[in-house]
Amino acid sequence: MLSPGCSYEALGPIDQHFSTFAARPPEKNRIFVCSAYGCRTQTAFKFTQEDLAKIRVLMAEPSRRAGAAEERQRIAHTLAWMERRVGDTVGTSADRPGDDLEGAGDPTQMDCVDVATNLTSYLLVLQTNGLIKHHAVASVYVKEDIRKGFSGWTHYAAVIVENQTKQKYAIDGWKLPSGEEPEITDVEHWYIDNKDIAVKTTL
Repeated sequence: MLSPGCSYEALGPIDQHFSTFAARPPEKNRIFVCSAYGCRTQTAFKFTQEDLAKIRVLMAEPSRRAGAAEERQRIAHTLAWMERRVGDTVGTSADRPGDDLEGAGDPTQMDCVDVATNLTSYLLVLQTNGLIKHHAVASVYVKEDIRKGFSGWTHYAAVIVENQTKQKYAIDGWKLPSGEEPEITDVEHWYIDNKDIAVKTTL
């Protein structure tokens, strides 16, 4: 049984997270977009060579002095572009921020599991193509605080780890319109500790 106010790597390795929700992990540049809440719907999408050329431009380091913090900004910008590119094709650009009762089962809508899984898939595409230099993709994170009732319910986010400091950063766009730059913040201050998840505190 989980103690009040806890966070943890959801289910061990990244592959285990995908397995738990019966979601297919990326196959190189081909992903399976989760939607309809809890990955009930999965739609195949493959990034083209033209897409990858655009992504390489977005992820290109501006100078040798650019470090991890600057890379997180580029990751946020690139993930927003990837989400728009995918969403316009599979229909998830119509996703409403957060969750609502009408979203369950709707293939255009995403809950936090869908968003975290999709962002992890996008990050793995970046990592597979050697476009992330200062971080590594980690397993999905879970955070909850049952003392806060509904406002502290279980929530999921994608995660990257800074190579040098080993600091973990949650990447989350669940309460933002689809295609906006996700929040990137250290896991200690993500979700429960912030007054609002959509605080745009990219670090």
